[in-house]
Amino acid sequence: MVGKPTKLKKNKPLLGNHQKCWIWGRNAVRETLMTGFWQMYELHLSDRLTTEDIEQLEQQAARSIVPVFISTDKELTQKCRASDHQGMIAKMAPFPYTSIELFNQQEITSPLFLILDRIQDPFNFGAIIRSAEIMGADGIFVGSHEQCEVTSLVCRTSAGAVNHIPLVQTADLISLCRDWKKNGIKVVGTAMQAAEKLTDYNFQQSTAMIVGNEGTGISQDLLAECTNLVRIPQQGRTESLNVAISASILLYEASRQRHFS
Repeated sequence: MVGKPTKLKKNKPLLGNHQKCWIWGRNAVRETLMTGFWQMYELHLSDRLTTEDIEQLEQQAARSIVPVFISTDKELTQKCRASDHQGMIAKMAPFPYTSIELFNQQEITSPLFLILDRIQDPFNFGAIIRSAEIMGADGIFVGSHEQCEVTSLVCRTSAGAVNHIPLVQTADLISLCRDWKKNGIKVVGTAMQAAEKLTDYNFQQSTAMIVGNEGTGISQDLLAECTNLVRIPQQGRTESLNVAISASILLYEASRQRHFS
């Protein structure tokens, strides 16, 4: 359900619906245009870009049937309401989450999945997507409530990785975990007091890892579905790691065991 629009001060960066309409930045725009996964309605380029850059992007846009407009930096800033666009902005369709039905058509041997439980910060969300794609996760699964959506900030923080890894949205993560367990997939959560260290868990087996909300962690309902709880060994006094860092550590250990051990 979409709430009523909120009045915003002039030139204040937007974090909501506006950022679902526009993406900007060289990596985010280039990756999105090149892959063609996320539908682009319009491509706007700065007149200060090199002739070579403009021609390359125009050629790719023509192949994808995307209209291109050449504007000044000031005009781009006015459209996306951000000055860090690096001379490239794009008007986008809503992000195309992969459906469970479509995802399940794939045959994946010894899958590695990542479940995000109510991640609300777009920088954390984007950083997690980037790490998951780099470390070889087979898919990311998010809920439909209290979860940050894919916005410009998410796309940019992910360095365009939103275009390269399946991102599945579902209203029922609990049923998803139960179905996975029936099919032999381990569901692994993190807990500071868990007896099993992360490095002792066997990531060679089919695994779905859960990372939880920035403030409250993994919900009790999802914790109850975990077959294993692991802890990330820590030495310092700070109580916990940032969720994007925790996810990256989990993903790195899984990748290390699967591909580099």
